[in-house]
Amino acid sequence: MSANWFKEKSWSISGNKANDSKHLASTNTIIYPKSTQDVAELLASNQEAAVAVVCGGHSSSNVATWACFSEAAGKDDSYQDDNTIILDMKNMASVTVDKKLMEVTVGGGSTFRQLAQVCADAGGALPIGTGDTVGVCGYTMNGGLSGYFGKRLGMLGQRVVHMEIVIADGTVKNLTPESSGEDGNLFHACLGAGSAMGVVTSLTFKMEAAASFSTGGSIVVACGNKTSAEPFLKRALQFMKGSVLPTSSCSMEIVIVTDFTVIINFMFYDTFTGNTSSFVQQVRDDAKACNVPIVADDMSSYKAWFEAASSLWDVIAGLKGDPLVRVDHCIGTRSLPSDEVLDFVIDTWVGDYIQKAPLSLVEIRSLGGVTKEGSALPSGNVNALFFADMIVSYDGSSVSSQEKSSIMEDVHRIIVDAKKQGELMVDFSGTHSQSDDPPELLAKGDEIFGSQDNYELIKQTKHTFDSTNRFRFHPFAHLL
Repeated sequence: MSANWFKEKSWSISGNKANDSKHLASTNTIIYPKSTQDVAELLASNQEAAVAVVCGGHSSSNVATWACFSEAAGKDDSYQDDNTIILDMKNMASVTVDKKLMEVTVGGGSTFRQLAQVCADAGGALPIGTGDTVGVCGYTMNGGLSGYFGKRLGMLGQRVVHMEIVIADGTVKNLTPESSGEDGNLFHACLGAGSAMGVVTSLTFKMEAAASFSTGGSIVVACGNKTSAEPFLKRALQFMKGSVLPTSSCSMEIVIVTDFTVIINFMFYDTFTGNTSSFVQQVRDDAKACNVPIVADDMSSYKAWFEAASSLWDVIAGLKGDPLVRVDHCIGTRSLPSDEVLDFVIDTWVGDYIQKAPLSLVEIRSLGGVTKEGSALPSGNVNALFFADMIVSYDGSSVSSQEKSSIMEDVHRIIVDAKKQGELMVDFSGTHSQSDDPPELLAKGDEIFGSQDNYELIKQTKHTFDSTNRFRFHPFAHLL
């Protein structure tokens, strides 16, 4: 593996690896399959090799792109595994649509930018993630959630109607929600632990009409510092708790960035019957009462699903570093959060790291709705009504080794404190949790995969279809 490939395919470097340059020394084989047959022949012809699959490279712990080093396989840090094959799926990036059936099929290397444009052109909508270069299959296979659209459209995995996957011995399986027996178990397991089961070469999703999204917009408040932000955030979270979390007709996301600008995004669905501006008036009143200025206010800036789906692409593209260093963590509640939980979010979750790591942000989201009511995916994300994540990030070239260690110590202390809050779920999300943290901080299988029953089924399915653990580079493969 060349340093250039690693740099290209890893959108960021885990904060737990920020002082480590081992990835520059790898000599592993990188294969660029062009078809399902290519993948099947490779797996059948080399049954001894471990296999890692890379698409968008957005995993916060770099498990697949770091696959040459076998920490994921339980070895010590100095061990390099030369019998690992990395599949770069970039040549399998097709996106095709069936307008009559309102279905869209993506190849194993497709990204959200491609999917979103095709959906929009077909008059459809899906609960996609906010990053345009994120791999669709990787996101779906890890139980990816959608803060903007999940209440109305569910999770992307809940919209899968067909899956093509190549398992460890090279067999190609075509699975649907109606698959039964071991194949039915495999379909279910793949929607939370797919990259631990095989190589997903295509997924077909059932789209919703684009008209399911009505309108959306933002209120931006320039708080300036944490002292000024805290009273406003307390009011904003109470508004979320009282007016947004109980309804499935709209969603609200609060984003806090390093200068304590607070961006509040609202998305309204076709089921919303009120006046959008009147609905959010309390937020404006709260900003005025807290003497913090509103610098932008437009409740109709997103007039179509695609505009909302693509709204953060430029922002995310601007997050750059040499390298960009990042860790992700999350907390959430299954029901309405108590005032004590909301205080913890403001007082502790929005921590000192947000200024020490100047590209960081905190996102506080309203989930539930169709996500909780739909098919029970093997993902902790389906359990959350209230969700807050921290994305701790900075330019690695501008932060000293000592400062990097200090940032991680701050973050780890917060996670320890969060685990003491009895009401909170902590790091239960396969897409928003750090899988390379110290052992005492790592999530448990029933948390990541949604329940103990799901966890047991996934372990059983893993043994059935990959008994030699070829696919050991799922972020949470250590749990299996």
